Amino acid sequence: MLKIYKSSEIPSDITGMSDYSGKKLDQAGNKKYFCNNLLPVFRKILLMKSPYLHLILLALFGLSSLTATAAQQLASAKVLSMSGTVTSASEDGVESPLMIGAILGQGDSIVTGAWSTALLVFSNGSEILVTEKTSITIVELSQEAFGGTKSYEQLKADPSKSQSLLQLNYGKVSGHVKSLKAGSRFDIETPLGTAAIRGTKFSIECRYNAVRGEFIFVIYNLDGKVDLISRLNGISKYGSGNSAEKAYEAEGEETTESIPPAHRITVRISDKNPNFERIINPEVNCPPFKNNNTQPEAPVLPPEVTPEDQDTVIASPNQPS
Repeated sequence: MLKIYKSSEIPSDITGMSDYSGKKLDQAGNKKYFCNNLLPVFRKILLMKSPYLHLILLALFGLSSLTATAAQQLASAKVLSMSGTVTSASEDGVESPLMIGAILGQGDSIVTGAWSTALLVFSNGSEILVTEKTSITIVELSQEAFGGTKSYEQLKADPSKSQSLLQLNYGKVSGHVKSLKAGSRFDIETPLGTAAIRGTKFSIECRYNAVRGEFIFVIYNLDGKVDLISRLNGISKYGSGNSAEKAYEAEGEETTESIPPAHRITVRISDKNPNFERIINPEVNCPPFKNNNTQPEAPVLPPEVTPEDQDTVIASPNQPS
């Protein structure tokens, strides 16, 4: 007959570990803990005869998988406001109209139509304004557990180590990445390079200009720190208006350079470049509308927005009750 022990009563000959008490585990230790602690338990259980054997095994396997995905479940982005026509798509391709208060996670995408916008706030406190005629995908989103009672939009800094990677397929986003903890990242990638944002207000744009026959990637650093990771030839030299222009070197080595505050860099590749079709995917990077020839402007963030569910507090599920 199977005997159920309290955590403080579990004998060492069953667990093989003196510290087996169901204590909290960090993500990096899940696999080691499973191999060293849980497998000996499974061997003991399999030798027992009990009608509840299958339930015990399911519970133990569920515990290991739950802790392994905690960081991904915690990280998310919330829709604070929106206007016009905005569509969201899950990782499996299911599309639906975006709603205020919706929670987005890793693998989700949003597309804005003409005269449409969406304001997102992430679990690290950063805000992103998705402007009209833009497509963006949340490629990676993870964050370590944190406590507190503040909602995402009330955070003044990254509450715990986080990793955010967004893919700007086409269009323009502007925003404010709050102060990040050591080891945290907030990157926005495009076909022509990645903006590594370390705490600043910024705007990023990528689009195909049919008039000039080129695809451009523009980063504007309003204040703070932004690094450009791309394939460029030499260090950028800024001229009138604190602007620099560089040609994308498809065969060159990837380099990183910092963009000073109040400066803008434009990276270009001509559609006559032999590598253009390899780098730019028309189905992904060219929206179903005609591009104009307007120049990107410095970001203007919308005023503070209080969501309809302002009484709802979003915080770490692992915080003490």
